[in-house]
Amino acid sequence: RESVHPRPVSRSLPFTFLQALRWLLKAIAVGAIPSVIVVYCLGVQPLWAYMRYSALIGALFAVVMWGGFDLTKTWVRREAAHPDPMHSALISLGRWVLVYSGLFIVCVGLTWLLLGINLMRQPGNGLLAAMMGLLISSLIGGLNTTAHLVTTARELEAQKARASFLALQAQLQPHTLFNALNTIAALIPEEPRKAEEATVRLSTLLRQIMGALEQDHWTLAQEFGLLEQLLALEKLRFGDRLSFELVLPESLRERPVPPLLLLPLVENSLKHGFRPKVGPCSLRVVADVALITVTDDGVGSPGTPLEGVGLRTVRERLEALGGALRFPSVPEGHVAELVLP
Repeated sequence: RESVHPRPVSRSLPFTFLQALRWLLKAIAVGAIPSVIVVYCLGVQPLWAYMRYSALIGALFAVVMWGGFDLTKTWVRREAAHPDPMHSALISLGRWVLVYSGLFIVCVGLTWLLLGINLMRQPGNGLLAAMMGLLISSLIGGLNTTAHLVTTARELEAQKARASFLALQAQLQPHTLFNALNTIAALIPEEPRKAEEATVRLSTLLRQIMGALEQDHWTLAQEFGLLEQLLALEKLRFGDRLSFELVLPESLRERPVPPLLLLPLVENSLKHGFRPKVGPCSLRVVADVALITVTDDGVGSPGTPLEGVGLRTVRERLEALGGALRFPSVPEGHVAELVLP
């Protein structure tokens, strides 16, 4: 039975080995290349012999320092419990100097043991070694700091988008519910059958919204199905004044998208475009490979509309994933374009 179900640990070993090998090659390059360049610029003779030894020493320094900083980076970056940012920065800098000093001593000792070179025998050699160590550690620290900043920025964008989604979650259900209840209340006295139909559609719509709020992604077919329920419900309120068209190519039906991207835009058209307008109202939602367009012939708005919770949430969620929300200028009505990631 064990031969039929091999242990997963054995599968992960080659990947771990390749990761370690890539890290080792990068560390050697970061240490050896700057060391060789410095020796070449100084013109120390015999040049090739010094360049060879400098490359070995630089590679040794880089491997030890990179590994050491990786092991201690959590402690070095840990924020000091002090209200003054400058004081906290000085504490972090002190930690970095402490780690660097310890790693430098280790590097000097290993150079003596492995290569038989005592870097501290002459003051000039010791100073050069300290400068090379500082250069290498600065390169490593810069790489780690940049990677940390990029990762932190991405996490902040994702958290911001998640917070906006939670705000949308708090807004959507009562907002849609109140609109639908007003429609049902208006239909009950004169058209009870339509009021009954509106109640069924409202139940389906709320069930779909609640299901969407529990997912990170769903398909464009589900998103358009939600819009169809909403617009069919609104048509009971607007009557023949409202016409709509949802265009979703068959090839895009299973494309994954964040849920509830289009609902705030459609509700924006209904509320700000159609409600103040007298006469027929038309809405069209068209999906393309990387673009979804929401077009209405309502009263329109000059430039970018003011952002409420819904529009801000759509924009922030798209931007966090690498997409965008645009509002191109048109002579009549209003157009919103969602650039999909």
